[in-house]
Amino acid sequence: MKVIAYLLGFGHIVFGTYLILYTKESVSVLKGLFNTYQLKYLAAIPAVYALLFLVSASATTHPWVLRIVGILAVVEAVVAFTNPKKIYGQVLDWYFDSLSDQANRLFGIIGVVFGTAILTWIQ
Repeated sequence: MKVIAYLLGFGHIVFGTYLILYTKESVSVLKGLFNTYQLKYLAAIPAVYALLFLVSASATTHPWVLRIVGILAVVEAVVAFTNPKKIYGQVLDWYFDSLSDQANRLFGIIGVVFGTAILTWIQ
């Protein structure tokens, strides 16, 4: 369990740092990913992510935070798989087309802080 929590923490730090340092490149990689694969196949990513958070929650001092993030990832996977009224496509259009570089860097900073918090909460 601790190994999964360490991987999640370091993964958040790595991806957040990449998003901060290489903002345009990271957004273009994500856009290419969503243009290449169907949304139903990509819905497996937040589902696995949710499973990892829910499994590793017991190895931390604040398991409720990781469980909430895991439940939110399950909700995201269900919404991405079903895509009611094309809402997920609208969110992706907003993220890729009208979100500024500063907002993407803010998401990167939040990812680095969250990854650091996960690493400090490991028992």
